Amino acid sequence: MKKQAGELDTDLFQTDPCRFLENAIKNYVLTSPLNHLTAFDNSPIVDEPLVGFADGDDPIFRELKTVIGEFHLTPREIMEKYISEKRWRFGVTGGIDRVGVVSWALPLTCETRMIERSSPFGGSPRYNHSRWIGIRLYESVEQYVASLLEVLRCNAVAPVQSKFFEIKQMPGDWMAANWSERHVAYACGLGTFGLNGLMITSRGCAVYLGSVICDRALTPTPRAESRVAYCPYFTDGSCGLCIEHCTGSAISKDGRSNIACLKNLRDVQAGKVINLGLDKELVGPAPACGRCSTGLPCEDRIPSAAT
Repeated sequence: MKKQAGELDTDLFQTDPCRFLENAIKNYVLTSPLNHLTAFDNSPIVDEPLVGFADGDDPIFRELKTVIGEFHLTPREIMEKYISEKRWRFGVTGGIDRVGVVSWALPLTCETRMIERSSPFGGSPRYNHSRWIGIRLYESVEQYVASLLEVLRCNAVAPVQSKFFEIKQMPGDWMAANWSERHVAYACGLGTFGLNGLMITSRGCAVYLGSVICDRALTPTPRAESRVAYCPYFTDGSCGLCIEHCTGSAISKDGRSNIACLKNLRDVQAGKVINLGLDKELVGPAPACGRCSTGLPCEDRIPSAAT
């Protein structure tokens, strides 16, 4: 029988939950009223998403306790916390059989990337709106996926929107989160890290990432063996263009310094933008900056030298 508009394909969810979720995420982003830049002729904020999956008990998630810090939570730890504090009295079981992770990348549109390429200090109005107006869309995708899974009688939570999410002050005055969307995206086969510290996906590194955890087994998406396989700088020493593209000197041959990046955004970039009179159309708490993700070979694809 043909499904009516708005009717869930529960049969597909039971037989192929990964395909069901991928279809749902893509359709939501395509049709969401939040995916519009109202200040720019209502054009889309992002293009069709990329979606990947992982087994929540994959050893790679425990490795992040060494890569990032012991405080970084595994999918199972988050799911256990979520279920134990769920306020429902009935319908919540104590044990968790399987844990699945779904991660996605939302690619910025070509026009936004093209305009940001020529912005002298980053934070062009269109890119700025994509960052700050777009955050409503990015958050809503996570809320939608988690809610959809709950409707389908799973337990599901978006880690960065949960009460368990924390950003910790680390020695050396840098910050680290107990759920890293970039590392989770790698675990789910969406891409690998670049010298700029971003995730290079098949649609490039100018993307926004999100994820949800559920107590349902999901078929893992194959991932590259090396965490830096798609970056030419790491594979053969070529490129490194992101070093000169960063006006805040936050990227070097050793990688990206989040401290230098934040210091530039906070103490330098905003003043320069205001002095040039480029702040009139901006929104949000800061100009935002896409210099490290645009005008590069990895902007919208995996560079040919890395394939």
